[in-house]
Amino acid sequence: MIEKKLSPQNGLYLAEPLDTWLTAGNHDYAIPEAAGSSARVFLLKDESGSSAYKRDPAFKVMRHDKLSYAKPLFLEEYKILAGLNGIQGLTSMLQGGFLKPDPSSVWPSEIAPLSKDTEQKASAVQVSGKLALFSPEETGDLLQEMDERLSDGWLPFLILERRWEDNLYMLCDAGYTRGNFAKNLTMKQVLDISIQICDILAQAHQRGATFLDHKLLHYYWNEYRQKVIMIDWNIGHWQPENMQPEVLQFDLVQFSSRAMHHIFTGRQAPGSVAVGPNRPEDIASAPRHFKASYSYDVQNRLNQEEMRFLEKALDGAFLSAAEMREHLQFLASKRL
Repeated sequence: MIEKKLSPQNGLYLAEPLDTWLTAGNHDYAIPEAAGSSARVFLLKDESGSSAYKRDPAFKVMRHDKLSYAKPLFLEEYKILAGLNGIQGLTSMLQGGFLKPDPSSVWPSEIAPLSKDTEQKASAVQVSGKLALFSPEETGDLLQEMDERLSDGWLPFLILERRWEDNLYMLCDAGYTRGNFAKNLTMKQVLDISIQICDILAQAHQRGATFLDHKLLHYYWNEYRQKVIMIDWNIGHWQPENMQPEVLQFDLVQFSSRAMHHIFTGRQAPGSVAVGPNRPEDIASAPRHFKASYSYDVQNRLNQEEMRFLEKALDGAFLSAAEMREHLQFLASKRL
């Protein structure tokens, strides 16, 4: 563990928010539903000349007014990201730690920095204080200090790779594409994206993690590399010793009803957990079975085999990510 000072005068400071807006193509959009229920996320700027990061990373810090609610979510995310270290397609934890804000610190309003004026108002540059920084290998030490640090006024945080890619929500949601799917992603790409997510979930499940919060806002698309990247595991669960089959099945149903139905059709499945700052109880109380919904345009986009597959996935027919991947691979082979 090392300690540093967070302040503009020290060259290490928090800048614009990263959780109130998204980018797709050459356009930026204010997305209030991207805000998290337990944390705020800002760009961490290091102008000290001794930055440990290749690029300015994201600084995800516990909401100071949600400590009791947010604590178990941060505990799970620390454990999951440490346990899944090295898996391709995840947003890596660069460091974790605790921030003790100075009494003079002022948290900014939650607005999208889409102009110079709003960028200044949304910036967290007025937040200063002490930082206690832990490497991913020191996560065990961090977890041991959690209770004592919280009681002493420290806020847990994660330093994560910042996502520069297009968010899949912006590329797929019918409210933004207006039905023009082909403008952004072909059906072959949609199937390949689903295959990649299944690969990530299969590895996570094998190690003992479930993702659960499968809103499409948590997925990014690297067009150049044709790769999916996932973020935000704090509603997931870490159960490396006692992962039950029905837990894995539920994770796959949540993926099917939210992210996969969304990229297939432009909308989440009817009755699925709404896009927004979701809480664990929202996910836990979600249905175990869903029905697909297709607009006229979507019926022209999907073939009958793809519709049957989606309906099976929504009904909980797949018990493993590997099994789901096999069916997706077969569908993708027909789209060559």
